[in-house]
Amino acid sequence: MQFSNDDKDVFLVKIDSMIDRGALLSRYSRAASLDIRDVYRKEFEGNAARGKDFYKRVFLEYGDESISELVTAQMAVQNISNILTKDIEDLRVGLSYLEKSSRYVRYDKKVGGRYLYLDPAKAGIPESCMDDYTVLCDSLFDFYANNYENALKFFREKYPIETIVFNETGHGPQYLIDLDEEERAAAEKSYTSSVRARALDDLRFLLPASTLTNLGVSGNGRAFINLIQKLKTAGTPEANRIADSMYVELEQELPELINSAVSKHGIELIQYRKDVSSMAISLPELEARKLPEVELIQHDDDRKALINSLSIFAFSSGDSDMVSLRSSLSSMPEKELASLVTRMAALRKNRRHKLHRAFESVPYLFQITTNYGAFRDLQRHRFISINRQPLSDRYGFDMPPLFEESDLMDEYINLMSQASEVYRKILSHSSKQIAQYAIPYAYRYPISAAMDLREAAFFCELRSTPQAHPDLRRIAIGIYREIGKANPSLAPLLKFVDHGEYALGRLKSEQSKEKRLRNLDSGNKV
Repeated sequence: MQFSNDDKDVFLVKIDSMIDRGALLSRYSRAASLDIRDVYRKEFEGNAARGKDFYKRVFLEYGDESISELVTAQMAVQNISNILTKDIEDLRVGLSYLEKSSRYVRYDKKVGGRYLYLDPAKAGIPESCMDDYTVLCDSLFDFYANNYENALKFFREKYPIETIVFNETGHGPQYLIDLDEEERAAAEKSYTSSVRARALDDLRFLLPASTLTNLGVSGNGRAFINLIQKLKTAGTPEANRIADSMYVELEQELPELINSAVSKHGIELIQYRKDVSSMAISLPELEARKLPEVELIQHDDDRKALINSLSIFAFSSGDSDMVSLRSSLSSMPEKELASLVTRMAALRKNRRHKLHRAFESVPYLFQITTNYGAFRDLQRHRFISINRQPLSDRYGFDMPPLFEESDLMDEYINLMSQASEVYRKILSHSSKQIAQYAIPYAYRYPISAAMDLREAAFFCELRSTPQAHPDLRRIAIGIYREIGKANPSLAPLLKFVDHGEYALGRLKSEQSKEKRLRNLDSGNKV
């Protein structure tokens, strides 16, 4: 069956060949037929080469790359480093990703006698540094594996189950002792899951950036072309190898189309990107300063931000032109403008009620400095425009409670120092791109993050929820506070930033999950 139905105006295209699906949908721009299904029967049915020929002709005759967005693919990329996954996920448009989690999956097992980190030869580590790199990675993983049970014990003692509030009722908080047998079993299970997640949060500071992971990538042909070209400029053998593998696999599924990745224009684009990446701006050598976690670099003043956003809002819901609206709003007192924002804020009943698009006109530029582990979650917010450097030891490392508050601290510090030494040795024999494979997640990592108020509200409200990573919660609250200082009249729009302190952040989420599972098992509606 080529279509989900033959008689409705909304239907799924279910043709087996992805290239034919894209070619057929592309015919909408030229076909006079009222029904694309008729076009399929006339032009495609029984013609196996139709889609390939269509894309070849369009690219040759018109160079219209937009039609490649109508062809999609789902790709699995396995056993790649966390350096490479971040390079892949930098591409924000046209692709969606799902990556193996280091917050919920243990990394203490060996496969074939080796821990899960990239082989030094595959990483491009110079031969003179391979032994140091291998010893470092094994030591980091050994410490991780040897302390998993210690981490569970640490958090059980730090947050004893008897002291945890599991429910709030009209009669006050409910502890484990107050629950009935079924509720107690669910509470204990939720507590165990939350402790495990908290332990893995702290243990993952030890993982080197070379840690292997798996990534699912889904998206359109144009974005895959862009991805292959991007990886060709990443400066690591791993990225170059995976780009070639992606091309080989996609060439089977999307012939003619994917060839543009390595066409004459594609190669020129790859060279241009390499030239831009290698371009240096000569500046005096700067000393590394102690960087705050959240630093607001640039923003509009309060009145400008109010007028810009409110004029766009009024324009989208009224009849006047932008210039007239801006002139009218500019004559209003700031207190009156702020009262309009207060009225809008009152309409938001929960964080899923997103801000109006008018607030995309309010820009912020932050420098955010966090550990590489937390950055990996931050990067998932694709509406934040992120620019970043290769990983390094320049900004020091973070120390989570598991190590700071226990007798494991000295060994942790020694391992971080060892990582710095190996990094510097590799750097002296190779490039920054190769040396970063030796840097653990614990090392601090500054990025520039440009975002608008609408995205800032989404980020701050989502990432301040109890189940968010503790470091991301701090960053979200920090961004909110900086916005409050810069634009106090607009800050009331961010109503659902959670400032609470939580013993085990994932507890409520785990309790909700257990409740849904119980309802499912009992046949109740979830």
